[in-house]
Amino acid sequence: MRRVRRGWWRIGLAVALCVGATGTAAVASGVAPFGGRPTAVRAEGQPAPDDQDGLQVVSATVDRAEAQGLTVVRALVANLGPDPVTKQFTTTVRLPKGVTVEGQVFPDGCRVEANGRQLACRFRKGLGVRRTATVLVPLRVEEGIRPGERLAGTVSLQDPDRPGRSVPDRAFSIDVQ
Repeated sequence: MRRVRRGWWRIGLAVALCVGATGTAAVASGVAPFGGRPTAVRAEGQPAPDDQDGLQVVSATVDRAEAQGLTVVRALVANLGPDPVTKQFTTTVRLPKGVTVEGQVFPDGCRVEANGRQLACRFRKGLGVRRTATVLVPLRVEEGIRPGERLAGTVSLQDPDRPGRSVPDRAFSIDVQ
C-alpha cells in the first residue's frame, strides 16, 4: 500500500518564508546575514565606526547610577577584518572624575594607571576576523557627586597590526540619579 504525502510543500514554503524574513531582519539590524560584511550601525547618537578594516571600538555603554551607587562600563571591540589580529592589543578606558573602580574588572589583565583615572586592559591572544572582545569595568560613584550630574569618559585602542592608523575613541557618560 502506498502512502500519499500531501502537505510537505506547505512546510517547505513556511521554511522559505522564515529564512527570507530572518535575512531581512538581519539586514535591517545591521548584522550581516550568511557571512556577508557587517554594516556600520549607530550607537548612542555617536557616528558609527568608519569603514576601515581592523580593530574598532564598536560601543561603550553604562547604566545610570545612583549617587554613591554602582554601575558597569561595557566596551565592545570588534575586528572587522579582513585579517585576524595576531598580536596582543590593549584597550584603554579613561574614567571620569567622580568614580572609582570597585570590584572585579574583565579581563583580568587590566591595570589601573594615571592616578586611578585610566585602565589599560591587555588582550594577549589577538582577535579573529568578525570576533569581538569585551571590557567590563565596575565603578562606584564617589561621595560628593550629586544627582543630575553627567560624568564622561572614553574607550580607545590601538590596532597593533596598523600602528599608524588612528582608531576613533568611543565616549560614554554616566548619568547620576
